Amino acid sequence: MEVRSKVKKILGQWRHKQVQNDWTNKNIVVFGDSIVAGQELVREETPYRDAVYAKLASYYLNAHKLENFAETGTGQFKGQHHLDHLTGWTHSFEGSIQHYNQEIKWADVVLIAYGNNDWKQPNPDGSLHTLDEVKVKLRENIQRIRLINHHVQLVGVLETLAFRKHKPAWHLEGPNGFTYQEMLLAFIDVYQECDVPIFDIRDYHLGNHMDEYVDDRDHFTLSIHKQIAKSLADFVCHGYQSPTQRFGEAIKFIFPDNLFEDSKMRQLLFSEIRKQSLQGKRTEILWFVLDENYQEKLVDLLSKNTLPADLKITNIYQYYAAPLRYTSELDELSLKEGELFNSNNVPFIRFSEEKQISIKGFDDIWSDLMTSEQFNELWLKHYISLKDQVYVWRNKQFVEVDPLEL
Repeated sequence: MEVRSKVKKILGQWRHKQVQNDWTNKNIVVFGDSIVAGQELVREETPYRDAVYAKLASYYLNAHKLENFAETGTGQFKGQHHLDHLTGWTHSFEGSIQHYNQEIKWADVVLIAYGNNDWKQPNPDGSLHTLDEVKVKLRENIQRIRLINHHVQLVGVLETLAFRKHKPAWHLEGPNGFTYQEMLLAFIDVYQECDVPIFDIRDYHLGNHMDEYVDDRDHFTLSIHKQIAKSLADFVCHGYQSPTQRFGEAIKFIFPDNLFEDSKMRQLLFSEIRKQSLQGKRTEILWFVLDENYQEKLVDLLSKNTLPADLKITNIYQYYAAPLRYTSELDELSLKEGELFNSNNVPFIRFSEEKQISIKGFDDIWSDLMTSEQFNELWLKHYISLKDQVYVWRNKQFVEVDPLEL
């Protein structure tokens, strides 16, 4: 009875925590640029206002009200001139805080989603701002919000990537003299310093590939907004922490062979994983083989080899069976007439007679056929972010590579 009582108490505390981390009946305010405001008339499919991730997440989390004050073309320093002229106030982050003072007073949660325009825009008078000024401005604006509302929950949303000329703009220096990567790190530094939870969509394997952006540059497709919304809901329900923040970063080893078959490559892989574990580092194996008895063989593999308890093993087919699942739960996969079905009996991969592959997207549209090599490559480019530490098999050993090389 005593054990049952303890279990009941723990479950009660967990449920209480889940409710507290919900947005039920809460007022949500959003400050940011066009990425979270939505942008119209890009290929006639860009989400606007009611379909962006913040609005969708507020539905999923039963928020009382969401007020989205994000605007196209804005950054912390600069807004659109016609807005300034019409409304009579400076449409920057600082000006928005002052203008929406009453809304902040009544808010329970404030999302801050700036960054992209701070990197690519000068100030309204044409002068430039430094990276230090970006940090000072963000720090001051966080303090302004907290002075208005001492109890508000702040969340920093990272605008994680941009593309220029069909390539990641990660190392591209903007007109203000700093790279996209440096800007992102500056935002992270201030959020951590000010104890603001960071919602980083890279922790959910989103935003890493150009086909997730409707304009091939900055703005997400409707499908990606839906995925980000579900990820944001997961983030909120787990105490404003992503799976990566809860379980730790994982060094990724790309394993091109069959993990269930012994080989020199597998022996070296396990040796490298043990070395990383001795240094206190968590690891993840990414591999690409479809196996009917996956779960049974995985249990056998782990029981027969001395591997770290926090090792993560991610199989490409298991991932696509449930890409928004953030637990280690596995799907029972079944192959019927050239289609691979997940545990919910939903087909998600098709195999042609020529052994080519098609993937079902979040919009229920099937991709063009591709070879298994193209399928594997595409997954890695979506799954791995530029902040990941990645090892690949080269010259009969595992070597670290820049994710941009994949």
